Amino acid sequence: MLTNLFYTGIKKLVLILVITASLLLVRNIIAEIFTLEEGKRLFDQEEYEQAKEVLLKVVEKETENPEANFLLCKVFLNLDDHDKAIKYGEKAVELNGSVSNYHLWLGDAYGLQAQKGSKLKAVFRAKKYKGEYEKAILLDSTNITARTALMQYLLMAPGIAGGDKDKAKKQAEIIQDIDTLYGAIAWSYYWMNEKDTVRAENFLRQAVRLDTTSNHTASYQLGFFLVGQERYYEAADVFEKLYKEYPKETSALYQVGRSYVLAKDSLDKAERYFKLYLQVKPTKNAPPLAAAHWRLGMVYDLQGKKDLALVELEEAVRLDPKNKEYNKTLEEVKKQK
Repeated sequence: MLTNLFYTGIKKLVLILVITASLLLVRNIIAEIFTLEEGKRLFDQEEYEQAKEVLLKVVEKETENPEANFLLCKVFLNLDDHDKAIKYGEKAVELNGSVSNYHLWLGDAYGLQAQKGSKLKAVFRAKKYKGEYEKAILLDSTNITARTALMQYLLMAPGIAGGDKDKAKKQAEIIQDIDTLYGAIAWSYYWMNEKDTVRAENFLRQAVRLDTTSNHTASYQLGFFLVGQERYYEAADVFEKLYKEYPKETSALYQVGRSYVLAKDSLDKAERYFKLYLQVKPTKNAPPLAAAHWRLGMVYDLQGKKDLALVELEEAVRLDPKNKEYNKTLEEVKKQK
């Protein structure tokens, strides 16, 4: 009898130890999942919803972690939740105000929020994001992104909100001294604002010659400039050349198709390029697949293929139901049937 009781007790003890070890293992696995590094990894892969969940858990455990708050600012900006981006951006700079990029991203959040509401509020908010860009530059004088953002602000803002073309020109000169590629791009912005498109284009073509970056930013800037000038075929040529030279640059596929759609011509080529784009996984900062379905729907609509247009537009809305442009185009095509 005593022996049976002894063995029963041992079994219970073993069971308790196994359960305890399992709980500790689960806790350790959860701890490994919800880490700052995992949040960064998900953000870099553009898995913003998942990154948000992980980073919120990190902040819950480590309320004074500036990097986690900063990453949440970036995540919420990419999710178009500007209020929360500001909340976490402000917390990041409160915890560590010595990091240039913290101020840069907080400035971006203020800038996007400034586009909402009344003009009076916009002026007040505009001064706030100008101030953050200036702080970012003060902390790192070589922060080209912050200098470019400040330069664009100075060009576009009214004088009452701190706009100043002379100061913008000075920023372009400083950027040129830091990096000739981004200096050429900065000068293109300046001359576009001055409506001197010849000089702007010259600087963009100079930038393309200088560009050795992996994202080929100058080629995209030139292509977008040509689209803005309604020189759609030239834009398509720029994007086609980019894709042929760098086949991994799949965003160029989308831009070729978009150029032809805007031209309302060469629609067979536009169809082909959008279909190619829909076969790949969009790279970082590339147009989403929903946008490609939307544009392909526009191609079919222009070709008079209403049934095919509806299929693509409905898929675009399914993938991004809140997008106003997708919904508007879908309703317009429905009315035509």
